[in-house]
Amino acid sequence: MNVFEFVIIVIILSLTYKFFAGWMKNRTKGLEEPAREALLKRLDDVEERVRVLERIVTDERFDLKQQFKELER
Repeated sequence: MNVFEFVIIVIILSLTYKFFAGWMKNRTKGLEEPAREALLKRLDDVEERVRVLERIVTDERFDLKQQFKELER
């Protein structure tokens, strides 16, 4: 791959990213306020669930519990 091809690929990737980012931004603008609020609340709920799962998995006792479960099988 020569330098010219590399430059063309970088330009195409950057334009694709800008197009996709703009499309996503305009897609959320079209939502009505209640629908947008509902989506934001759902996102907050999902973020909280992920935090809880991270806490469970990073807990030192989680590995021990997994080992006990494997021994029971």
